[in-house]
Amino acid sequence: MANNMKKSDVYAVVDLETTNNQRQVGRIIQIAVVFVRQNEIVNQFSTLVNPGQPIPTEIKKLTHINEKMVQEAPYFEEVAPLLHAMLEDTVIVAHNVNFDWPFLNTEFERVGMAVMENEAVDTVTLSQILWPTLDSYRLSELTKQLGIAHENPHRADSDARATGALLIAAMQKAETLPMMTLQQLEALPLVLPQQTKAIFSLALQENQAHPKPLAEYLMIIDHLALRRFTQPTPINLKSVIPPFPKKEKQKQQLFADQLEYRDNQVKLMNQVYEHYETLEGTDTFVPGEQAMVVEAPTGMGKTLGYLLPLAYLARQHQRQVVISTPTKVLQRQILTTIETTLKDLLPFEVRGVQLKGQDNFLNLQSFRRSLDRDDGSMALQFMKAQVLVWLTETLTGDLDELNLNNVSYEFLQKLTQTANNPQASKFKSFEFNQRQSILAQQATFLVVNHSYLTQALHGAEAFDRRPYLVADEAQHLPEVVLNKSQKHLNLGRWQQQVHQAGILLNNQREPSIQPVMQRLRAEGKLKPKLNADFDTLAQLLQRLQQRLYRHFVMNHHVMATTGQQNFAMQASDLAQFMLDYDADLAQIWKTNQSIQNLLEQMMEQFVTSQERFSIDERQTLADFRHVLMQLNRQAEQFRQFQNNLADYAEVSTFWITESFNNNENTLQLNGGLVETEDYFKQQLYPYFQPPLMVGATLFNSAKSNYLYQGLALNHDTAEVEKFPEVFDYQNQAELVMLTDAPVPTKAEYADYLQQQLLQLLVTIPRNTLVLFTSADLMQRVFTWFQQQSAYRNSPMTILAQGISGTRTKLVKRLQKESNLMIFGLLSFWEGVDLPGNQVEMVVLTRLPFEQPQTLATYNASQPGGVGNEHDFYQKQLPKAILRLRQGVGRLIRSKTDRGMIIILDSRIVHKQYGKAMQKMLPDALPKLELKTADLPAQVQNFFEKQTD
Repeated sequence: MANNMKKSDVYAVVDLETTNNQRQVGRIIQIAVVFVRQNEIVNQFSTLVNPGQPIPTEIKKLTHINEKMVQEAPYFEEVAPLLHAMLEDTVIVAHNVNFDWPFLNTEFERVGMAVMENEAVDTVTLSQILWPTLDSYRLSELTKQLGIAHENPHRADSDARATGALLIAAMQKAETLPMMTLQQLEALPLVLPQQTKAIFSLALQENQAHPKPLAEYLMIIDHLALRRFTQPTPINLKSVIPPFPKKEKQKQQLFADQLEYRDNQVKLMNQVYEHYETLEGTDTFVPGEQAMVVEAPTGMGKTLGYLLPLAYLARQHQRQVVISTPTKVLQRQILTTIETTLKDLLPFEVRGVQLKGQDNFLNLQSFRRSLDRDDGSMALQFMKAQVLVWLTETLTGDLDELNLNNVSYEFLQKLTQTANNPQASKFKSFEFNQRQSILAQQATFLVVNHSYLTQALHGAEAFDRRPYLVADEAQHLPEVVLNKSQKHLNLGRWQQQVHQAGILLNNQREPSIQPVMQRLRAEGKLKPKLNADFDTLAQLLQRLQQRLYRHFVMNHHVMATTGQQNFAMQASDLAQFMLDYDADLAQIWKTNQSIQNLLEQMMEQFVTSQERFSIDERQTLADFRHVLMQLNRQAEQFRQFQNNLADYAEVSTFWITESFNNNENTLQLNGGLVETEDYFKQQLYPYFQPPLMVGATLFNSAKSNYLYQGLALNHDTAEVEKFPEVFDYQNQAELVMLTDAPVPTKAEYADYLQQQLLQLLVTIPRNTLVLFTSADLMQRVFTWFQQQSAYRNSPMTILAQGISGTRTKLVKRLQKESNLMIFGLLSFWEGVDLPGNQVEMVVLTRLPFEQPQTLATYNASQPGGVGNEHDFYQKQLPKAILRLRQGVGRLIRSKTDRGMIIILDSRIVHKQYGKAMQKMLPDALPKLELKTADLPAQVQNFFEKQTD
């Protein structure tokens, strides 16, 4: 259908509520239409509709429309003529137009009326492009984020009015985009539902008819409209900094009306300041000595507790502060605290910046190149449209700001890779990763995650003076180091990459690097050398795989046709293997170096060439360069194995994975640290002041050697502070442990778990968080619930992580909705803040012991591995205690919260280690041991008391 849309058209915004999403069997139970013209709502129509069939329970829950409400309503046959006439000559608009519009046409056809062929617009995809950084595009969430009134979500009349207001906002937003951006959107081979893309054409026509000057905050570089970046003015470090306010009166003056005075928070501030002020003037520190370790419970205000004194110390001694957290979410929270609270408190200026790796940032040259290529993917073109709008708004270029869907990791890699000739790029001085470095130079606080700390900031000679180091939720740091230390070298993939490089070099058809080689006049010189190196490397890798198989796999081999098998290797045996075949291994490295040198020569010729290369040629060259860089990374990975054997053999473990697929088997060499002491003492601590380790759940026992060993800290020289709980657990919460629950490893446990969750669901319809440790068990229980009539007839809705949405989406629903039971996996056991009635019950399905996933875990302590008692008490149990404390901590998040914790694992009662786990939970938390039959009455009694 040709696009004939005009700005002056009447837009009919339609919303339907139906008995079923399948239009062949579903019927309409409510329909509403809002008419929009010239960006104003000019009329509206709404009616309930008798569907002539029962309304399913889930639809009643969602819409709050029942059979009684529609009993006297007209049938669709009665409404259809008027509706058909009203929609004539309008542009149909809906939030998911490919549902509402075909459904409505199916109903017209069913009652014998002509199918309508109006042009149509979808506000979902329109919103995703125009507001690419919003968290959610569900209508109820979208309207809240944009400040649009929406009184009754999932009722057609309210949804239609909200969608009408959304359409107006979208058309106005489109018209504010710079002409260059609209031209790029128009040029994209963008496939959107129905005629949605026409909205951008209308905005461009308006812009061309009434040109507006480019906004001052924007600039145009190589046909891209970008948000202008201004370098920050330096902080005046010569200004006089007042003394740190140690006394209560001084603190109260500083806090004024902006911050509540809390004794323990103030105590923490003073302790942090005094600890590091005492260390000033000391020239050398022994790594791991004189650290500060602080366990501060939720609700105490630990973040400001360390930020404020460190701000004074940083300015007084002209040092930066590096704050490391487990997640990017916590990074943002800490940065928000700096920007919104700390800055207002201090009598001097401080700045914070969030640091991330280069792979997080859009490369403008790579993106500009991608605009001129039709990648043959609707999802990629859609993302390009989002980025074009985002570039007019973002100052960071951090891809995490975008709400991206259906975009491959490989494509994102292309958008973050540097240009072939960055020095000649028109974006040379404007790339986003450079902005991060500029901001970091002027920042007081550098907020990173543990992964970035252990990869990008370890061995940080770049700092002028050793910064202060804070590890927030420090208990995760050893685990991150161990995970990051693990190397996985897939020899089959390495060989495939060599093969792929050869195809790009020699292929006569696209994609091929041959046209570029010919124009660089390199075909006769570089190409033969590259081919020779590829052949040599392929032979060496094939031989290496065969020898590894004979030495470490063949004698232990079990016949298999699919899946994987793991084979342990003693470090001494692998070291001897490396020694025996040293000549071949050295030749692998030498050949790789030759390939990288040839690539460098090719790139030098490309940079100095006077030829004009097409976009496709430049992209093919970038792809070829990327493959050769992957070869180099594989070679570097292999060299790292050799280095670990030389430097960390005693604290490393190695194993081979044999994979079977399609009658082929490939080998993967694996290895990594099993202890972190050497890493921390050699790679991290020497470059910082003695670390400040903080967290809400650091200790797993009174002595807690697990923490000190994992972080390589000297307990004798560390300043340790454990702050008491701030919540009144005696009156706010109750913990119930069931004494007769079957052990989770028993076959009957799944049935038991299902029945107990169903009983809780029908007894107390309150927001409940159910914590699982097994995705398989969670999915089994979730599937079982869908078949239960007791659940379908209840007011509760069950959602499961990874099935109903991501953790982020499920948390948002808990924050805004009631009568939810959420099934969550290990990522839900911590870092989730749901105060008040957002969560009133937490159910722990089993004690959170980790299940060994790789041979590295089995070999973690010594041959014989995970099954021995030493490993259990020194490694598994401490981890489980910390996670149990975190899971229990999901319930009470503020002084007004009330709720119950239920543990459906009787080992907490009957096992000796279960008693040890109980001891590490809050002392004041009432702990009840009950039989399963008594649980419903106890739950009901608890919540009845809370409402008295």
